Amino acid sequence: MSRSELSGPEFTGETALQAAPWELKLSFGLWLAEAILGIVNGVLVIAAAGLVLAVAGADGAAAEATLAIMTVIGVVLMLVAVFRIVAAVFMLRGRVWARNTLTILGVLGLFGIILEFQANPAVAIAHALVLVVALITMFLPNSNAYFRAPFPAK
Repeated sequence: MSRSELSGPEFTGETALQAAPWELKLSFGLWLAEAILGIVNGVLVIAAAGLVLAVAGADGAAAEATLAIMTVIGVVLMLVAVFRIVAAVFMLRGRVWARNTLTILGVLGLFGIILEFQANPAVAIAHALVLVVALITMFLPNSNAYFRAPFPAK
């Protein structure tokens, strides 16, 4: 296999942002925005738990347990968001495992939007559109060709 048949940032000397097709760049940007909002969401969950307990004047074991549970949920949300950023970077570099991981996370996120829709329909629709576009652009023909291009063996 000649060097001209190989593609990807490892062979061309380009950065991943330069080597990837525009469809993957769009998907990367959407996943990055989604992950940043996920980090903000985790921080807000933790802050809201503390504020609700302070405003309600709750104290004792039940308040501590509620605060602990909400803090754990917020931290998990932030960790999943950071993992999405890592997977999006590897997806931009043409790694199939990252595309598969983001697909699974995106489909699970779409199921979660059903619950989100009950609380805030406008945000849920925007969230769904971002996820659907990010998922679709990962599987367009140019994106598929980028993922199927041979990469160097490690």
